[in-house]
Amino acid sequence: MNKPSFEWDEAKNLANKRKHGISFHEAQHAFLDKKRVIAEDLNHSSRESHYYCFGLNEAGSGVLTVRFTYQSGQIRIIGAKVKKYMSKQIQYSDEPIGDYKIVADFLPSPEELSLKNDSTKVTISLSSESVAYFKSVAKKHHMQYQKIIRQLLDEYVDHQKRR
Repeated sequence: MNKPSFEWDEAKNLANKRKHGISFHEAQHAFLDKKRVIAEDLNHSSRESHYYCFGLNEAGSGVLTVRFTYQSGQIRIIGAKVKKYMSKQIQYSDEPIGDYKIVADFLPSPEELSLKNDSTKVTISLSSESVAYFKSVAKKHHMQYQKIIRQLLDEYVDHQKRR
């Protein structure tokens, strides 16, 4: 149940989609690129490290630049852009290209990552006993009980699809 996964703020996701035309759900695919490149953002505060992941989009037709943090097995997406084609010829120079540093890929391998699914909100009635059980498990694992229920249902559906 504790496979490395993604998270993001939904308001930032919507703002990013309006501004750059790409959702964070789509941006996750950069991390699945086996040739992804990770860079540390050297301009960000020392309180929390920020990084960039450069990788192909799901269709392989563009390069995604995804800004993120990584903590306790969670990749938190902060922003994303995609470049589908080069609008002008590249001119190389010896000038610095920004305040970032390419770092060794410290993230779990693409096969180990669990993408965050698009979700649909539903209302469901559960027995008080079931809710109490999920809350106790959630407290033990420092998680939200709703997330545990969602993961359990997702795993059940995956299992049923493989039958």
